[in-house]
Amino acid sequence: MAESNIKVKIAPHSRESEMMVLGSMLTNINSLNIAANALDDTNFYFTEHKMIFQVLKAAYKSDKPADILLVAEELKRIDKLSAVGGIAYLTNLAQYAGTSAYIEEYVELIHNKSVLRQMIQAAQIIEKTALEEPLDVHSALDEAQQKFYQISQCVNSTNGIPIAEILSGVKSESGIAFIKELQERQEQYALRGPGEIAITGIPSHFIDLDKMLNGLNKSNLMILAARPAMGKTLLALNIAENVCFKNRMSVGVFSLEMSGEQLLHRVICSQSEVESEKIKTGSLNGEEFQRILGAVNEMQKHVMVIDDQAGLKITDLRARARRMKESHGIGLLIIDYLQLLSGSGGNRNTENRQSEISEISRMLKNLARELNIPIICLSQLSRKVEDRQGHRPMMSDLRESGSIEQDADIVMFLFRREYYDANDKPGLAELIIAKNRHGSVGSVNLTFRKEFARFENYSGVNTYQELDAESEVAFDHFSP
Repeated sequence: MAESNIKVKIAPHSRESEMMVLGSMLTNINSLNIAANALDDTNFYFTEHKMIFQVLKAAYKSDKPADILLVAEELKRIDKLSAVGGIAYLTNLAQYAGTSAYIEEYVELIHNKSVLRQMIQAAQIIEKTALEEPLDVHSALDEAQQKFYQISQCVNSTNGIPIAEILSGVKSESGIAFIKELQERQEQYALRGPGEIAITGIPSHFIDLDKMLNGLNKSNLMILAARPAMGKTLLALNIAENVCFKNRMSVGVFSLEMSGEQLLHRVICSQSEVESEKIKTGSLNGEEFQRILGAVNEMQKHVMVIDDQAGLKITDLRARARRMKESHGIGLLIIDYLQLLSGSGGNRNTENRQSEISEISRMLKNLARELNIPIICLSQLSRKVEDRQGHRPMMSDLRESGSIEQDADIVMFLFRREYYDANDKPGLAELIIAKNRHGSVGSVNLTFRKEFARFENYSGVNTYQELDAESEVAFDHFSP
């Protein structure tokens, strides 16, 4: 009777969690991104689940679609379809998934069970070694410690780094000793011409902005805020164009408000310097058509990825951004705009919106650090700006600010006086740097060319060119 009460020891696992994750991966692209990025086939307990995951991860890495039929075809090709239970089991997985709202929690469950199994396996090897009574006990103890240390390294991949390892280059981002890197900077600075700007970040090619920010620096979360119709989307796009087409660097754009084609229209308009209305209506002369043709041919040589999926959760955006980084190697990410994102819970409750925005800004900052790229996130300003004399924006105007100003490394406001008064400095835009964690604050002037959907470096000469011409005519009349 006592023997029947003995429980058979089974390694920790969760068949339901594995089925849920695989089913979600088969039916939802965001779940595919999240799970393929966070797990490996060794994390799965059941052999058939390992096989299915291997095919799904291969599709993720090669940026190919994956659904029941495509996965079934690939499993059939490698002669493993019957081993996983056939297409019937894949269909069962997809039906079992139901919802992928909590995919990250199921992924964590699978990962935790996998760690426990690794601990048991390591303990069994250590027990076997100890029972053999090795002569060198200290060596056996060292091997035992090493096994558990390796497991902890996989679980806690980020640990504190001694400054000596950073200074020596062992754990630095560049992999070069600090002094050697400093010498190289000195040499590069000496080679620069007098017209070149000495910055260490990615050049935005807005000269005054680059001087103030030291370029667009990696891991920085940059907030660009303005009232509607002020031109913040245009400015962000112009920065993306400069980084992509002039620096030859891949750029990612999340547009939650406008479609990809609408954004592309603006980029073509800006790059070709042909008026937006002419492109829309097709009323082009030969020279304008050739300019557009040249701009389009040049743009096709570069990588700008536009994701225009509306109503994204912050967790979905992070998963898609990771995939952009892995598939296209993006060096800059633009998000338009923050208030259209929802938190991980998906509730748009007004009472909780403040905490939801705080969660979003915190996750965006973590994403910038994780991907090691600058992120420019656009944001709306509250109506308080309209009631203020002069309409000049300030930090308290950030809508549902929460922790935006705390999490952001840089906060910028775009301000055009002509928006409120057509005769007040037309064609002039002011970019106010209200917060700069790594440098000075202040403002820079930009030239706004509305007809070409474009901001440019400010030149006082161009602004008053027509006035100067009128003065010359008047002077000619006055002169004897």
